[in-house]
This record gives sequence, structure tokens and C-alpha cells, in this order.
Amino acid sequence: MMEHWLRLIYMKGASLTQKRYLLEQLGSPELIFNAPQGLLLEILTKAGGKKFDLDQISRPPTLAISETVAADVELLERIGASFLPITDSRYPALLKSTEDAPLGLFCAGNISLLDLPQIAMVGSRHASRGGAETAQQFASVFCENNFVVTSGLALGIDTAAHQGALDVGGNTIAVVATGIDQIYPTRNRALHRAIVDRGLVVSEFPPQTPPRRAHFPSRNRIISGLSLTTLVVEAGFQSGSLITARLAAEQGREVFAIPGSIHMPGSKGCHYLLKQGAAIAESPEDVMEELRDPTTVCLHTTFQQTVTRAELNQSQEQLYSLLDFSPCPVDRLIDHSGLTADQVSSILMQLELQGLVTESIGGYQRLP
Repeated sequence: MMEHWLRLIYMKGASLTQKRYLLEQLGSPELIFNAPQGLLLEILTKAGGKKFDLDQISRPPTLAISETVAADVELLERIGASFLPITDSRYPALLKSTEDAPLGLFCAGNISLLDLPQIAMVGSRHASRGGAETAQQFASVFCENNFVVTSGLALGIDTAAHQGALDVGGNTIAVVATGIDQIYPTRNRALHRAIVDRGLVVSEFPPQTPPRRAHFPSRNRIISGLSLTTLVVEAGFQSGSLITARLAAEQGREVFAIPGSIHMPGSKGCHYLLKQGAAIAESPEDVMEELRDPTTVCLHTTFQQTVTRAELNQSQEQLYSLLDFSPCPVDRLIDHSGLTADQVSSILMQLELQGLVTESIGGYQRLP
């Protein structure tokens, strides 16, 4: 039942990895919640990692959670959306193969698009006119060649990619960092509606979840995880699109970048990716040539982060030393480092791009 899945998603104190391990061992949320505490303890002891209170599982849900779950179910039914759990045969195999695949996807639109080969297109929210036109053109060609264009519904390159797909009657998937019922950014209200009607909007977050900064990196792993390859169209050096590219590489997918003028700040991120080993894309055909057989995943990517802690500058090392493997709020990092908010934000972005830290709910933490 959807209620049990929602209850599992809302359950505090257990990591996504632990929840997935419990599912693998017991088969369903219902069996997890009905299992004896001794069995749960045995399973979680084998899994290792973070400890949590077994009462989170064994005790009945609080009134607040029960009311929230009931409201979510009613809202999903009212707007015609559905929930696709990770145990469902329709759950996309590529995404399921990633280490941190979500427990399920809230979907509004044509779920069957998840079965089709997808190309992720990402880039700057502050796209140049040329960058937006390029994104639209590439997306249109991809769709005309039977690929689904997947992006994040953000302003700029994302918007242009979705629109380019819709303009030729193609298929597009928007992965959002809010609840499926929320519209963010609000300027994309009409585009959101068009994608629900003619494509698919998906989210791992329950209905009514507002936009939160920590949710966007989480959203990015789904964009890359659904796709055979990720194309960065236009991006500055501190663009979140570079994080999507890193995640794609970690997932064993090919990464492409479109080169631009050396005088354009919006080209710096793409040039950085190309220096790191991303494949160059001067035309849509360059990308599609690597996907001759769309039923297979490109596992030969050479793009990887090569930065080690020894290569950090003084400010980066200072901030990195304040982090461990549990989330640390940004305001605490500002207080303890003596750096300004802008400096901390910039350094955290650099560390994230270098694959040393990640943003999660509650702040930033080191990556193993």
C-alpha cells in the first residue's frame, strides 16, 4: 500500500541505504513494519553503518505522520499522480542500478517514458541566448531520433531543453526537487503543465515538499541516473551542472560538454569538464554516435575527479578540516572558520565539484 511506502519515506533516523537494505531483505514496507525487533536488529547489524532507534520502525506512526500520509494519498489521487516504488517492475532499471536510487518516484504524466532511452541535458540557469538556442536545437534532434530528453525544469538550459523536445512533439522528463504538486520556479508553471500533459514529471520527495537547497544535488543524481549519458550545454565554473556531470561519471555514464568561447564565463565549466576527460559535443550526432545501441549504458567514461586533499589550498583545507561524515550546517562552518558567507559558499562548491564533499539534508559532509 502507498501508505506504508510514505511512512517508510518519512521515517526518521534511518539512512536511505539502510531503508533499501531492509527492503532487499524483507521485501516490502509492510513486512518491515511488522517484523520483530530482533530480526530488524540482526539485519541492520549485518548492514553496518549508522545506528538508529528500532522504535522508529516498530512503534505505530504518530498522529502527525498518519495525517500527513493520508493527506498525501488524497492529494496524489486528486491531481492524478502516482507513486512508483523501487520494487515495481516499471521502476527504471538504470536508476535502480545506482547505489543511492530513491525508494520510489512520484510521477505525474506518462510513466512509460521511463522505459525509453534518455539523454540528460543540463546547464546554467543564467543561459546566454546562444546557449538556450543550442539546447533547444540539440533537444529537438535527440527527440527526432527517438531519445527522451531529461532535465530538471530549472530556468535557462533546462527550460530550453524541455521546450526543444516539446516543440517537435518529442518526449521529455522533468525531475524536480520539490513535491510533485509544487511548481518551482513559478515562471515555469505553463511548462510544468505541458510536461505533465505530454511528458512526465517525477520527484523522490513527497507531495507538498517545498524547494530546499539540499534537495537539488539529490535531484541531480536522479537526472543522471535515469539517463544513458549527460550533456552539459553551458555552465559557469561553479554551476551545479558540474555536480550532475560528476554524478553521471560516478554512475558509469558518459559525460559530454559543448565547448564555447574562451571569453564567456558560461563556457568555463564546460571547458573544465573537457580538460577532465569529458567527450566533446559539437553536434547532436556526436552524442548519439556514442549511443548506437540505446539498450546499453556507456561504461567507458574517462571523466573523473583527480583532486586529492593534498592539492587543496589553505582556505579549502581549513573548511574541509571542519567537516566529517555527518552533515554540518553552513552557518556553523561560517562561525568556526572565520570566513565570510560568500567565501564559505564558494569553497564548498569547489570541494563538491572536486568530489570531496556533498550537500545533504542538514548541511555538508565529507564523501568517503
